[in-house]
Amino acid sequence: MGIPKGDNMYSSLIDAPVNAELKIVKVVSVDLTTWLNHLGLFVGSQITRHDDEINFHPVRIRGEAGDVVVPSGLGIKTVVHLENGERKPLTEMNKKDIGHLETIAGGRGCEVALTRLGLKIDSEITFLRALPHMDYIVVINQNQRTRISEGEAARIWGSCEGEPPCQFYFAKRGKTFTITEILGGRGVCEHLATHGISLGESMVLEGIEQAQEAHAPSEKKITVSSKTGLRLYLNLRQAGQIVVKSSETDKTGDGTHPRNN
Repeated sequence: MGIPKGDNMYSSLIDAPVNAELKIVKVVSVDLTTWLNHLGLFVGSQITRHDDEINFHPVRIRGEAGDVVVPSGLGIKTVVHLENGERKPLTEMNKKDIGHLETIAGGRGCEVALTRLGLKIDSEITFLRALPHMDYIVVINQNQRTRISEGEAARIWGSCEGEPPCQFYFAKRGKTFTITEILGGRGVCEHLATHGISLGESMVLEGIEQAQEAHAPSEKKITVSSKTGLRLYLNLRQAGQIVVKSSETDKTGDGTHPRNN
């Protein structure tokens, strides 16, 4: 299925201008169409693409399985329906907000990771707080020292001897932690492997320090918002499947964009 082109139409959301009202013309992917429709966005809906630099933070929430930490890369893909009827990404909830998980805009790896944390569609959660950026200093297999972010620590699942399984984020200092699962898809596993972190390896937390720079998801995001204020973070593949045109096109009445006149 091709993407329409023309002087008054952008080939995809990736090429659309920022801070301008846009109208959705077409969505190439059936799955993406279904997801957007569920959130109230259809062909003809108006959205705005943003250019602001967003500082992503992992978040601590309380769910059916107790307190867990959701890495920012997962949080921005998870939309929550709050008690007041508002919808927003998990990373944008406020302290003590209560709601239920409505959609997950990620692949199978995202769903499996959230399920491990006791978070499924329709699960009720309470937002506790956004977490500061920290560096975890760890020793792998007693001979390799490395630093990982707080979000990466939250993606490592395992246990210390004699203790229940948990995220490495909650590991105790000086205790040997055995890795049994990586919470995420292939890209996450490959990235952590560059630190020597993989299934079956052991880790010991040496210390935690304030991060020298902000941690952000490695994958580039296209940020858009709807007329109702819902903010979405789309990856490049998703943004490339959405065709938009400037809303100003309809206002001029001549089928051309004002800047082309």
